[in-house]
Amino acid sequence: MSFLFEHKSQTIFVSASTVHENGKKRKIVIESRPTFAIVKRQGSRECFPIAWEMIYEVAKLRHAENLRLEAEAEAEKTSRPRKRKPTN
Repeated sequence: MSFLFEHKSQTIFVSASTVHENGKKRKIVIESRPTFAIVKRQGSRECFPIAWEMIYEVAKLRHAENLRLEAEAEAEKTSRPRKRKPTN
């Protein structure tokens, strides 16, 4: 009897977002592997492997930045004096 210790499947995501490079717009493709992901443009041979841990760290940083920007926008919105409508 044999066992498969490592999960060998992969999932491919094709995003709706496009990247404009070298005069062409192409969709972003992410290939999921057990320990890393591969990011590339559709139809391109150039690929960028990135560890899942790094993707998580980038997501954490972006989330913190988004929360900060939302708080700033809310503070700016509440600190603005309201303009009164002129009465005729």
